[in-house]
Amino acid sequence: MRIGIVADIHEAIGPLERALAEFRCRGVDQVVSLGDACDTFGSESRAADVVALLRSVGAIGVWGNHDFGLCHEVPENLRCRAAPSVMEFLATMQPHLVLDGCRFSHVEPWLNAYNLEHLWWYDGPPDTPEKAGRSFAAWPECRFFIGHFHRWLVMRPDGQVPWDGEGPLTLSEKMRYLIAVAPVTQGSCAIYDTAASLLTPVPCGA
Repeated sequence: MRIGIVADIHEAIGPLERALAEFRCRGVDQVVSLGDACDTFGSESRAADVVALLRSVGAIGVWGNHDFGLCHEVPENLRCRAAPSVMEFLATMQPHLVLDGCRFSHVEPWLNAYNLEHLWWYDGPPDTPEKAGRSFAAWPECRFFIGHFHRWLVMRPDGQVPWDGEGPLTLSEKMRYLIAVAPVTQGSCAIYDTAASLLTPVPCGA
């Protein structure tokens, strides 16, 4: 399966359009959003535009700290601010998502995505074996994809992989990985081919 991954869209319509166009050209089977697609706190929301684009490609995904308020137990004052199509789509977002042996979440998967404090919790990126190990210990999957940190980062149980998003990266089938995907807002997205264990960064900037 070829999975197109978008993280931290933050209602950046242009880069999202380019990311989805790249996915279509490259034969992606499923698009996954890693959260913060929309912004609960934005004064001029473009959530309807984001949702229309994601729905057009049958995207699935998880919620983040910025769109949590629109995805789970939505208070009435926020529900009234969003179009029904937005609420319908965001209601499908999950705390975690498992697809073809990969686990997707916005924050590190050892954190409780139902807990708003955990969604906003920040102790720096999980760039040490000790930090990454909390996620490896929490769930059985071998591939973990997260957003939130607005950067590329690839961790194995034994340490960081020296890779910064320049060119494809083949993952060892015998090793577990925690992968932070750089944000759409910075012109980045990714494709992960589960059959080939190949992670390909895809530029979607101007």
